[in-house]
Amino acid sequence: MRVELSPTIILHRRAWRDTSFLIEAFSREHGRIGLVAKGARRPKSRWRGVLEPLAALQLSWSGRGELYTLTDVDTIRAHALTGNALMAGFYACELVLRLTARDDPHPAIHDSLAALLAALAEGAPAVVALRFFERDLLDELGYGVPLDATSDSGETVRADGDYIYDTERGLRRGHSVREGDALQVSGAALVGLLEGRFPNRAAVHDARALMQAAIAPHLGGRPLKSVETLKAMQAFKASHATRADTASSGDQR
Repeated sequence: MRVELSPTIILHRRAWRDTSFLIEAFSREHGRIGLVAKGARRPKSRWRGVLEPLAALQLSWSGRGELYTLTDVDTIRAHALTGNALMAGFYACELVLRLTARDDPHPAIHDSLAALLAALAEGAPAVVALRFFERDLLDELGYGVPLDATSDSGETVRADGDYIYDTERGLRRGHSVREGDALQVSGAALVGLLEGRFPNRAAVHDARALMQAAIAPHLGGRPLKSVETLKAMQAFKASHATRADTASSGDQR
């Protein structure tokens, strides 16, 4: 198999042997692929500093089996993300890595991921942009959440309505949650996800909880590393802030 300059996003990268990288990438035309970038870690490699996670590139490769050999690279866009935007990019790439199969093309997912990374680079709020990426990802994989009508009666979802969602029974009208895995979600969040715009922070919060509930069954019980890292960072910041406040209070005394 030989592929020439296919639009591709780097999902993950790790060192391999003394001078090379093992790369998980998502090609628009060929789906998720594993690549060996031979010699890419050498100081004088022409690929040094290019094969970065989240980068949008045109890649060429050849070979057979589970791992192909990278043969050429052309840069499309290197996303300079920091803070929450960077963690959001890692999270989105990890979702693609975990939920897609090797050599299974999904151009719509590639385009949605590329649009997300570009939006994050331009300053779009991560907590909002991720919800639409999650929506598109689930839809394309056949796991989509019903947003326009209830699953039991087919009643049209209203922005001022209250609903309950669970993976077994789907979406239905309701005001309170009595089942263990069910989730209460506002109609405003459902309509916001459908139309691409949320009216308020409460709707964003509900949409986040809904997408997490819909994604969870497809992760096989293994938490996402990006989420665990973010939680650890948040805990560290909270602990640091608490110590700083305590020290300040002590000085005042």
